[in-house]
Amino acid sequence: MPRCDPPAAVLILEDDTGVARLQRLRLERAGFAVEAVTAPDDALARIRRGGIDLLVLDNQLATAEDGLTFYQRLKSAGHDLPVVLVTGYSDDATIVRALRAGVRDYVFKSVEYLDYLPEATRRILDQERTKVQLAGSEALLRAVLNSARDPIITMDEQSRVTLLNPAAEQLLGCPAAAALGSTINRFLPAVVPATAPWANDLFPTPTELDGRRADGTPVPLEVTCSRAAVPNQVLYILILRDVTERKRALRALQEKTDELRATTQQLWQAARLAGVGELAASIAHDLNNPLATVHLRLEGVLTKTPADDPRRRPLVVVEQEVDRMAKLVANLLHFSRAGRDQVSTVNVPDEVRKTIDLTEPHLRRLGIEVAAEFHPAVPDIFADRQQLRQVLLNLFTNAGDAMPDGGRLTPRVRPGRLPPDRPAVAIEVTDTGTGIPAAVLPRVFDPFFTTKEEGKGTGLGLAICKRIVDQHHGTLEVESQFGRGTTVRITLPVKDGANVNGLR
Repeated sequence: MPRCDPPAAVLILEDDTGVARLQRLRLERAGFAVEAVTAPDDALARIRRGGIDLLVLDNQLATAEDGLTFYQRLKSAGHDLPVVLVTGYSDDATIVRALRAGVRDYVFKSVEYLDYLPEATRRILDQERTKVQLAGSEALLRAVLNSARDPIITMDEQSRVTLLNPAAEQLLGCPAAAALGSTINRFLPAVVPATAPWANDLFPTPTELDGRRADGTPVPLEVTCSRAAVPNQVLYILILRDVTERKRALRALQEKTDELRATTQQLWQAARLAGVGELAASIAHDLNNPLATVHLRLEGVLTKTPADDPRRRPLVVVEQEVDRMAKLVANLLHFSRAGRDQVSTVNVPDEVRKTIDLTEPHLRRLGIEVAAEFHPAVPDIFADRQQLRQVLLNLFTNAGDAMPDGGRLTPRVRPGRLPPDRPAVAIEVTDTGTGIPAAVLPRVFDPFFTTKEEGKGTGLGLAICKRIVDQHHGTLEVESQFGRGTTVRITLPVKDGANVNGLR
């Protein structure tokens, strides 16, 4: 049902009951609820009870005080009602006195005034309602601005600041009272000159600008600007956002990306070197046997050749060259066995956390959730820290490649055992990726074997990991179900010195 508001209540203070009756009749016909009293004290008592919206006041009262004097007493008592003054005097002094007292309108007692009275009453009450609504809107707007988390500034067409909300005061380090009247260039130096009007679409979308606080310190800001037309003026509303933390996070992300890129480059370089090592070891192994045969044959021929025989000198030269080739082969074998002279005490959970931090931006872009699980009592190990990081980074990268559409990566670190019953640390890297077909699972540690598409893998990653783990006297196992994910498990002995021999 439609809402029916009660009629406005009007009180008449008129000592002539006949006049009061005519006034009341006209106002009631106009739809007002009307009461009438003849004495000022009665009017004050009624107003104190509340519910009166407007007072029709006769200025010529048959009392010690006239109507305007009573109105002043009414206001002093805290009742500032809108008043229509009815007077028999049309002199300017009375009019000026009435307006200064705060009377909203006045009418002269004449034949026509009774017809004008309802119109004046309605107009004044409409103005009062508009005033109350405007005050409520202003209070609501002020509450919204004060509670807004984003800094907000308003300014006029000459770029003069007209409002700062508390968030803007805090961001700019400037009280609103000190900012009012300043040009916006005080806080946004790069913006248009202070005397130029702002374009309607200056910053319709968030735009990054170099801001400045009241003390002169710079602050990066994201700014949007909109235009608002209000009575008699145009205002521009600026919404600011401090993007210091976002820029810091972007820089940190870029640093992590650069670090990951550098580490990945190192990994590729290590893979290439490992490939050279595999090739060098293979060549050296194949050359050793024929070189040994040649060397033995030369020794036999030299023992049968006298020292003064002219043929002995060429044979000695050949023997020297064979020895040189043997040393070259030995150097190749030495090169293929990477040195391990950086062994130290390593806390495995810390290394896993660092690897997570390093790869987290890359994994997040792939939509991969990382949920690490660390046992509270994991002992330290002796290991080459860089080599262990290389293994972990390789496993995390492989897991990410296996989940191009997102998934879950679960690194776990817990106490473990190595045969026959040695204490160890177990590292598991589990993904929910594509998995490895059972037919190719036995070949994952073969050098240059890869299930990745051409150009995305060398086939050396797991082979390098296996070699590093073997050199640390640990074990590396891979469990996988095609289409359901993979778990790589590394077990390394704890720091009792058992995994030191052979690393140096």
